[in-house]
Amino acid sequence: MMALLRSRKTMFVLSGLVVVGLVVSAAVGLFNAIGTAPAAAPPQGQGQQDGGQAPQGGGQAPGTAPDVDVLGQAPSGLAYVSDPEADVYCEQDACVRLVMVMTEDGELPEDSRETVETVVSHLTERGWEKQRPEGAREDQVFLSDGEHMLADTSSHDDPESPAVLMLGDAGDAPPSTP
Repeated sequence: MMALLRSRKTMFVLSGLVVVGLVVSAAVGLFNAIGTAPAAAPPQGQGQQDGGQAPQGGGQAPGTAPDVDVLGQAPSGLAYVSDPEADVYCEQDACVRLVMVMTEDGELPEDSRETVETVVSHLTERGWEKQRPEGAREDQVFLSDGEHMLADTSSHDDPESPAVLMLGDAGDAPPSTP
């Protein structure tokens, strides 16, 4: 028996079994952790507990992101694209929607900075106002129509980066100076 334990072949087999066992154990733990991860769901029943008041101005209930339709028609040659589920991010009871600005053909525009400037110009003509939240960078763009807040979250330094806007409720936004 001792001769069997001293052989190289047996040591390689035992080492292999230990490595396989560790990998399988890690994989099972990872799958269990992924399967039980909490979803970022908004709290239930907030409306009646907070006095039963409905959202102001016909907005949606707390914990839901504004729809892309609040932006209205996109500027000529452009289109707003947002997946109803994948592009919505919630934290506590505030949700935002990421909106990508594409060409009408569904392709990325060549210059994301120019595309955002076109959208900003288009929205300011339709009543949206530029905002400057406290602590925001000077080059970052924020717009509000009173009910909703729109921020440019594009990475303009990367030429392949799309024009991305973040849309949320103005009530969820930090204080601003016009």
